[in-house]
Amino acid sequence: MEALKEFFKNVNGFVGRMTPSQVMMLLGFTAGTLVGIVFLYGWLTSVTYARLYSNLDEAEAGEVVAYLSESRIPYQLSDGGQTVEVPSGDVYRARIALATEGLPRSGNIGYSIFDKSNLGMTDFLQNLNFRRALEGELTRTIIQLNEVEAARVHIVIPKERLFKEDQKRASASVVLKLRGSGTLGRQQAAGISHLMASSVEGLTPDNITIVDYDGNLLSSGQKSDPVAGLSTSQLEVSRQVEVSLEKKAQSMLNEVLGPGKSVVRVTAELNFQQLERTSELFDPNAPSIRSEERTKTSGTASDKAEDNNESQQDESTEMVITNYELNKTVEHIINAVGTIQRLSVAVLFDGTYSAVENEAGETEMIYEPRSPEELDRLESIVKNAVGFNVERDDQIEIVNIAFDRQNLEEDRQALDAMYLRDFYMNIARKVGYVLLFALLFLYAKKKSKKLFEALGKLVPEARPRPASSAPKVKEEIEEEEEIFIEAEKRKPRLVDKMQETAKEQPEEIARVIKTMMVD
Repeated sequence: MEALKEFFKNVNGFVGRMTPSQVMMLLGFTAGTLVGIVFLYGWLTSVTYARLYSNLDEAEAGEVVAYLSESRIPYQLSDGGQTVEVPSGDVYRARIALATEGLPRSGNIGYSIFDKSNLGMTDFLQNLNFRRALEGELTRTIIQLNEVEAARVHIVIPKERLFKEDQKRASASVVLKLRGSGTLGRQQAAGISHLMASSVEGLTPDNITIVDYDGNLLSSGQKSDPVAGLSTSQLEVSRQVEVSLEKKAQSMLNEVLGPGKSVVRVTAELNFQQLERTSELFDPNAPSIRSEERTKTSGTASDKAEDNNESQQDESTEMVITNYELNKTVEHIINAVGTIQRLSVAVLFDGTYSAVENEAGETEMIYEPRSPEELDRLESIVKNAVGFNVERDDQIEIVNIAFDRQNLEEDRQALDAMYLRDFYMNIARKVGYVLLFALLFLYAKKKSKKLFEALGKLVPEARPRPASSAPKVKEEIEEEEEIFIEAEKRKPRLVDKMQETAKEQPEEIARVIKTMMVD
């Protein structure tokens, strides 16, 4: 505290020795410096905002603002939140970044294009606007899917023809940008196709093509053609069946032999023919009455007796017609599609290796084939895993052969060398950071020492004061204050004396100044 008082005392003494003009110059320089610093800070921190997007709805404006906040890009809202502004230097960078995220989504024109009436519009422009509106509405619907970031829809609606055989069918194409590394499932692609087919008159799912930004075809619009062979979906089903059977067999062999000791490949022939059969079965041993008809007649007949006397009597006749029919059973059978018709299985087994010391004293790994009994057991395991069926004429081939692991060993050595190199580089990087931090610390310590030494020169050192002589220290302080006050009082007297001498003896003063200048 006393050192601070002494510092301000020295400053007051320095200012007290200055002339009034020098004091004014010092105050003006200090004020100008402060104003310049404030102005420069305001100029450096001022930001000019430019319009990023306008006429946004609340949901899209919220998405844009959320992305700008996550990217730490300053922004301002105006026009009731419909206009978003960012610093002028960040406009193009922000637009490109938002475009990669599929924002804003309202860039698609929908049925709002018809809100503005145009009396001079031709039929061609009217149809064109209708197609644009339909494409925009479908795009807005498609991008609502979680997997889709952006979409483009193109629809071709042919003109109506007079004859039906000349009428062409409508077609459409969809380009999708998926989120991250996500994929669109076949069912989802089929859903988009049926959505568009239900929205456009004359459009069928077979005439819709869906691709992603990388050009991958997500929906084939091809039908199953018996002449052309299997369709894309049927080939995919066949591959899924093969992969499933391979995983079953391979997982069991890995548990028995260990990873990398076997290879399983399965080829599945599936029956995609859809057979519909209707049969009628009759049972001859159990006939049943189909219909029965009965006819009955009655009348009177007369006879002559020997004594020539006549007599009368009644007479009736009944006829029955019966139609029989055999029992019949009608069967309507549709066989399953995609059943396994035949399997072909190929399995490679690696042998065993034993360490043998050669003549040079080096250890070598000698290959030994597996025994026939072991191969038979492994073959049974594979057959049970894939569902081997002899009645289907399934085939299996087992081969015991030494695997070529030279490339594998080279890859392992390369990976080990890469791991060691990265390990040592990581250690060297950490050591370098420690050394750099130590050098910066020593440099800062050296500079701070010089800085404190320079500041110490401005602050006078406090005199040591013995603890036991407090009254004496107080007396010394009072004496020093009296001497300072006397010196301050003496200054005006000396100045007054010099002024009086200059008035009374100007020649002497001029001679003294001249002598000082000559010296």
